[in-house]
Amino acid sequence: MNYRKYLAIIIPKAGLKHLKATYLTWAGVGFIGSYVATALDEYAEVAYAAYYTNAVNDAVGYKFWILLSVIGLLLLCASLPLIYLAEHLNRFEITVKKLRQLTYTFFVVAFDEGALMIGILVANFLHASEKVTLLASKSFLFSDIGFFVLLALCLANTLLWLLGEAIYNHDDQQVSGLINWLIKTPLKFALPAYLVVSGLFIHFITDQ
Repeated sequence: MNYRKYLAIIIPKAGLKHLKATYLTWAGVGFIGSYVATALDEYAEVAYAAYYTNAVNDAVGYKFWILLSVIGLLLLCASLPLIYLAEHLNRFEITVKKLRQLTYTFFVVAFDEGALMIGILVANFLHASEKVTLLASKSFLFSDIGFFVLLALCLANTLLWLLGEAIYNHDDQQVSGLINWLIKTPLKFALPAYLVVSGLFIHFITDQ
């Protein structure tokens, strides 16, 4: 299997270096913040220390990350047909550009929030302190922060980045990566796939 061919398709113009740098920035902030809260916890009374440990967990919530992700995916479902029309029929260019920018914003903010959350959960996984572990389990709704949970979150968060950067590139304001591949797929394949995937996603959201 020629994996490089598929990587070239899915990686947006921003490139993996941008993904790595952004992950390190936001996850690093969450990770260091957790340990700062732990260090302060050792020199303060419990009631006072709770302020800092709560601050770490209030920085980002799992439900808020889900909300941003769902909004971004719904906007993607709404914008794909218009992007296709803009590409092939030269219609709705201005509207499509604004919609792509909006969709990009939700995806990127969700990714940043997710990376921050992952950094906090990594610190929790390494047992920064008992308070952080307890509060994180309540805040993020995970009773056990394991390796596979973190891996699943990283993969889901990376997908948000791939979609966000693919739908709008800051340099040339064009699509790239997965979105570019989708809109160049023949309509006889793209349309059924779009209807099935979008229908299942919307059904899943409304069913929840």
